[in-house]
Amino acid sequence: MKTFILLSAVAGSGKSTWAEQYRLTHKNVFVVSSDTLRKELTGEFSDLSHDKEMWERFSKDIEKYRDACEDVTVIADSTNILNKFRIFYGKTVTGFDKKILVVIKKNIKTTLETNKLRSEDRIIPDKVIESMFDSWEEPDEETLSYFDEYIVINKWFSSSKVKDEFHYKS
Repeated sequence: MKTFILLSAVAGSGKSTWAEQYRLTHKNVFVVSSDTLRKELTGEFSDLSHDKEMWERFSKDIEKYRDACEDVTVIADSTNILNKFRIFYGKTVTGFDKKILVVIKKNIKTTLETNKLRSEDRIIPDKVIESMFDSWEEPDEETLSYFDEYIVINKWFSSSKVKDEFHYKS
């Protein structure tokens, strides 16, 4: 089975950590991360100067990993806080047997606190996080119609393996 998971959450809320936890506990999982691609293209996670190229690669990598094997899960790791972006991926990503929308909901206080625990090059300015909270849209019926499953994660998790090997400060 080919499964596509679209993550949706404000910056700093744990999308990449969730994706890494999922990758470590399931077989044949590929994570396509806008942050990682930005870093590869520009040398910095926050450099938006090559975003057109980054988003083109983001889409191509989803397709590349979809075709990597018959039983595969591809996780799209980017904010997707607006329904128009969720719908875009729901409509345009093809060739998967199942599409899942995973929304991570953390309150702003917790998000701002955990953001400070990240490595220095991944810390997001508070103003950016606050602006995303202000812009957040709940998935509507049209959005959900493009997905086979909708998962909301309210409870935060902790994985020492992810924290030790991923992007948190030591």
